[in-house]
Amino acid sequence: MTSKDPTQAEAPAVTDAPVVPDDWVPSATRRVRRPRVLWIAAAVFVVLALVGSFAWALRPQPNQNGVAASTAQQAVRGFLDALAADDADQALQYALNRPTDTTLLTRAVLESSHQTGALTVVNVPEVTGAGTVQVPAEVSFGEHRATITFSVTPTEAGWRLGQVTSTIDPGPLPSDLIASLNGQPLSGTSHLEVFPGLYTFSEKVPEIALEGNPVLVAAVGEDVRAGLQPTLTSKGEKVANALAARAVDECMEQRKPEPKDCPNSVTVAQGQKIDTKTIKWNLVGNPWKNATYTLDVTDPTQARGATTLTFRFRCTLTQNGEKYTVDQTNSVDMRYLLTVTDHESAVVWQRVG
Repeated sequence: MTSKDPTQAEAPAVTDAPVVPDDWVPSATRRVRRPRVLWIAAAVFVVLALVGSFAWALRPQPNQNGVAASTAQQAVRGFLDALAADDADQALQYALNRPTDTTLLTRAVLESSHQTGALTVVNVPEVTGAGTVQVPAEVSFGEHRATITFSVTPTEAGWRLGQVTSTIDPGPLPSDLIASLNGQPLSGTSHLEVFPGLYTFSEKVPEIALEGNPVLVAAVGEDVRAGLQPTLTSKGEKVANALAARAVDECMEQRKPEPKDCPNSVTVAQGQKIDTKTIKWNLVGNPWKNATYTLDVTDPTQARGATTLTFRFRCTLTQNGEKYTVDQTNSVDMRYLLTVTDHESAVVWQRVG
């Protein structure tokens, strides 16, 4: 046995274990943290992908649709065939730019148009050219023959028509008329956008008729004046006569020589004094039998009438202390204005001459 020297330090034991760093983390902990890092990376990737998809969706989109037309002729023919089949949605797909107002660009409106005059495609010629070309298509709407010239442009999706509609200017159509076009109620009546075809205006007011139908639209990209002529119907004339007659009756009920705003009046000379209790007005004959009416250009519900009124006036008057009985008849030519759609409106009278 050998004794140890207490002044000498004991040498460390030598082993095969590797040296462990001070910042060493157990492998189990490393396995937990690695998926978290991957999850964060995946979330970042998803966010970037969403941002990219939004940017892609917000980029300017070309006017793509489901129809293919390899030539200008095919585009025009396809459009016209779609119209003939009452397929408004298909027809719109041939437009280079879809119209903003499609209220009247519907199957129902096309069906009504073709009931008045069916669309027949007579001839669509082949036209060559690298850029925008003009294609004159021959068509008929019932008995009406026409040539519609289309401006056609090549796009990535195929050839497209620059214009597929025109507008109709119907003129003044007050809301009181409750007007419709080919059975479609009109919320607005200024420049109505429609496909080529035949269009009929109608109204729910029985007193007024819109003459000048149907309106032929045989072009694209134009504003077509309807040329409507609103007139009174037979019922409208009866209503106008009744309104005027009632107004005259109300005026004659007044025991006055000159009722205000009335067609009947007599002049009282100076020194004459009428006993108003004795005044009596009567209308001689039937002035409404020959009355004539025209409708106001700016508002067809306003009817302008013309007739001759013959009044019998009776009363008792005093002059220079003497009492006299008056019984006289006077005729006067009158013009008058009334609202044929408003049975409570006042009648405005005007003497002629």
